[in-house]
Amino acid sequence: METLSKPSLFWDIRSVDPDKNSDFVIDRILNSGDEGDLRWAIKYYGIAKMKARFEQNRNLDDKSFSFWCKYFDIDKSSCIQKQLKTKQGAFWKRSD
Repeated sequence: METLSKPSLFWDIRSVDPDKNSDFVIDRILNSGDEGDLRWAIKYYGIAKMKARFEQNRNLDDKSFSFWCKYFDIDKSSCIQKQLKTKQGAFWKRSD
């Protein structure tokens, strides 16, 4: 479980339970993990759970977001459209 002890992923907590905190762990790996972390997560959680978590929580930086859309074979236009609906800047006003 080398992934769970990486300061680059979990700088703000001392220990993490991969079963109780699966959403948190997957989010961190999707946003900041490397290839080894991804292999560990797929082996531990499975690709279906990783994809489901990505579809639930899309709070990723733009680069990671685009990569995971392609990796999970999700149409990028639907990814972007859903992301824009849920994330809105404080000073941006929608014109209806």
